[in-house]
Amino acid sequence: MPREDHPLPSSWRALGRILRLGWTASPGLIAVAFATTVGAALPDVLVAAALAWLAEAVLFGGQVDMITAAVLLGALAALSWLLRVVGERANRRFADRAAVFMEAHVVRLQSGIPSLEHHERPAYVNRVQLLRDHADTLSEVYQYLFQAIGALLRLGLTMALLMTIHPLLGLLCLFAVPTALVSHWRGGVEHALQERVGHHERLARHLFLLGTKASPGRELRVTRARERVRQGRHQAWAARHRIMSRARWTTAAWQSAALAVFSCAFVASVVWVATGTGSAADVVLLLTAGSRLAQYIGQTLRQVHFLRTIWLEGGRRLLWLEELSAASTGRSVAAAPERMRSGITVENVSFGYPGTDRRILDGVSLHLPAGAVVAVVGENGAGKSTLVKLLAKMYEPDAGRILVDGRDLADVPADAWRTRLSGAFQDFARFEYPLRLSIGLGDLPRADDGEAVGRAVERADARALVERLDRGLDTQLGNTWADGAELSEGQWQKVALARGYMRDHPLLLLLDEPASALDAETEYLLFERYAERARALKHRDHITLLVSHRFSTVRMADLIVVMDGARVIEQGTHAELMEFGGRYADLYGIQARAYRIER
Repeated sequence: MPREDHPLPSSWRALGRILRLGWTASPGLIAVAFATTVGAALPDVLVAAALAWLAEAVLFGGQVDMITAAVLLGALAALSWLLRVVGERANRRFADRAAVFMEAHVVRLQSGIPSLEHHERPAYVNRVQLLRDHADTLSEVYQYLFQAIGALLRLGLTMALLMTIHPLLGLLCLFAVPTALVSHWRGGVEHALQERVGHHERLARHLFLLGTKASPGRELRVTRARERVRQGRHQAWAARHRIMSRARWTTAAWQSAALAVFSCAFVASVVWVATGTGSAADVVLLLTAGSRLAQYIGQTLRQVHFLRTIWLEGGRRLLWLEELSAASTGRSVAAAPERMRSGITVENVSFGYPGTDRRILDGVSLHLPAGAVVAVVGENGAGKSTLVKLLAKMYEPDAGRILVDGRDLADVPADAWRTRLSGAFQDFARFEYPLRLSIGLGDLPRADDGEAVGRAVERADARALVERLDRGLDTQLGNTWADGAELSEGQWQKVALARGYMRDHPLLLLLDEPASALDAETEYLLFERYAERARALKHRDHITLLVSHRFSTVRMADLIVVMDGARVIEQGTHAELMEFGGRYADLYGIQARAYRIER
């Protein structure tokens, strides 16, 4: 199974995969683009032969020969122009279509990996950043490939024409070999440095966003840290530039030397033919075709250089991501449960995020009874949100297991399990869609169901928000749009909460700080309403799990789990934990005094 740091696939495998994807995106356009781009090589090269014939006719032939040569020259020039124009238009149309296809393919691959673990690994982040940077240019690989094939065809035909003057002129191609080898080596050197400078690029982009976005802008102005951020961005780009520039100057010097070798050989060939037994037509052919030979070699090298960039920076990483996504399905073999009878058992689970030695969960064991409303409390860093992520199969435990009615959750496909879940999270998404769709995304099959969306709005106590917007549920959200409504943090969170309430009967409802941007009283009323509804409907086959720092909210839960130091240290009802007088009672007392709530 390929890992995030697994060696990248070969360039040839990547090229084959990209060609297959291009054919899938638009077989007709790719065929036209190939035929016209490569086919333009033939009339382009034959122009040199027509010029040589015209020169011979002017000096030694008759009027008919001159007219015939001139007509042929004009026809070849017109055909070359026509194929070039058609090829450019076909390539542009195909590139537009392929770009949309490629970007959608990359999104599908990344979102198709069931867990979030790979996002914690620096090797994955570096590779995916480079893939994202080149996702839009992947569509251009076809044009550059066809142009490279056309340039090679021009090169071959030109060499054949030169060898009609004298076979030794074929040796000119040998003098181009150092140029090709140096170009190949130069591209490899630069590409090898791309991953080395990846962290400098990420830091520079991060600082750029800090300096240009509104939310951090307030703090930067108050702290007067704008200049520090600007300098940090400049230093990050300067560090990247120093590494890349040093390599580019070195490789450019070698390529210049290789081109000088070819130029000397070409000049010597012209002098040899002109002072030897060659005719005027031979000299014209050598000057025309020979000068184009240098042009064709340059074109070939440029196309190959770009192709190497695409292969190494885009194509190989795309194939690597496909293999990683395909291998990420794991050992899931069981179907997701339709109902829950006994509940969920967390059995001696330990977990730490990739790339760190710190345990976020260490030997955690607890039972979440079916039909219960469970609250998880604890100070920051105690592992509460991590427990939620494991229950949602965003990560797999490093040790131990999670059982659903005695069935190992690791055996259940992540996508199938998540169809049985619903939830609202503290790091919620802001979907800039019409409000109706932004809520309806919580249950895609019913996203257009007005009644289902209305019920979700009521459950989230978001009716006042809907009525405040000019177009109600049809209001476009987000200031990205000209007519979009920008919401406050609390309003965005209410939209996310309503989205989490779209599914009527999830087996597991996860509420991870779902109302942290709301005031304590609003959060209390929301959770009280949901807890009462759950108990009144007697949904004994599902569990509601709430993570909150507000003890006035969690006191109504059927079971309260207290976490500290990556472990579960207490669990019970509010009354039991208060009577026990442990950590929960201490934390509750602190908040009770701060918020003046009744014990």
